[in-house]
Amino acid sequence: MEEIIKKLNILLSDLQVERANLQAMHWNLQGCHSFITFHNYFNTLYDYNSIHIDAIAEFIRIYRGTPIVSLSKYVRRASLEELTQESDYSAEACIDKAFVDADLILSQLPQIFDATTSELDIGDYMATMQADYGKRLWFLRSSMKETKEEKKEETLDENPPVED
Repeated sequence: MEEIIKKLNILLSDLQVERANLQAMHWNLQGCHSFITFHNYFNTLYDYNSIHIDAIAEFIRIYRGTPIVSLSKYVRRASLEELTQESDYSAEACIDKAFVDADLILSQLPQIFDATTSELDIGDYMATMQADYGKRLWFLRSSMKETKEEKKEETLDENPPVED
């Protein structure tokens, strides 16, 4: 039981850092043709994280553990790196960071699922989270390609081909 509580608290810490990162991206996003789309998307992901955070904290309580509540402990225990005011908030950097964070969280879910196969409630929730994070990765991966293509188009606009 202690091992699953430990894994859930690490996941909780990563979700809290991810939520802070998404909020920072939402507030500070810059230089994007699709600004409104990504500004709203990061807000949506932030809202979903709040739901996942609450569910994971409740599962820790179900297992008779205590969820971490300290911001400093979240940062110390998390696998994710937190963004700072000095971070790059370009669209490409934000999309890349959201992708890396989501991928890291997704990689934890099978271990938690395997450790709790007798607990259908948490197993079902881990499957729901896997579907959510799988969809995030698909969207972000597709957006990364689009953002890089937008950047290429901007370069072409600034430096049109010279005709002979």
